[in-house]
Amino acid sequence: MEALVRRLQQRLRKARDEMDRWDDLNSRLLSQFGNASAIIARLPVLREVKNYGALRCVPGIREDLLGKQMESLELILVSIRETVEEFNGIAKSLNKALRDTNQMVRGGSVLTAKQMQLQVGILPTISDCLDGLQTLCEMHQAEYELKSSVISLLTWTSSSSDIAMMRQLLVDQPNIPKDEGKG
Repeated sequence: MEALVRRLQQRLRKARDEMDRWDDLNSRLLSQFGNASAIIARLPVLREVKNYGALRCVPGIREDLLGKQMESLELILVSIRETVEEFNGIAKSLNKALRDTNQMVRGGSVLTAKQMQLQVGILPTISDCLDGLQTLCEMHQAEYELKSSVISLLTWTSSSSDIAMMRQLLVDQPNIPKDEGKG
């Protein structure tokens, strides 16, 4: 039983590491989103010939600037999609950890219902750990799906109000409370 608990703790530590990586990716995603939205906000200004003043006499300046901004935006959007795929990888990793842990606890050894509910000191029961890991998996999967949906809506034609709402959804991470899974 003690060896099983140690293996369970090891798997839960790995899940916690994935959750830390999730937080790092979220910071990266917010930065990338901010860069993309700054470019999108500049595009209408760059389209207007009247905003070029004395530079209007430079041949192709408007088209060149717009082209460079669109290239930068496309590169950022590719990076954003790669970041979102990393979120998907973490969600899959957490689901695999849950499957493996369930297999280890329920399938690999013969634990009685009483052993599953056994609490030693202040530590949670094995059943509580499995339920918590299940909840974390569901939250991260839902959050990945939300992020993926939000990012799929971001285009060079997005309005500033739409961008502000999308950013708020990304900042809030509404499905994952910060204290979840800690302890």
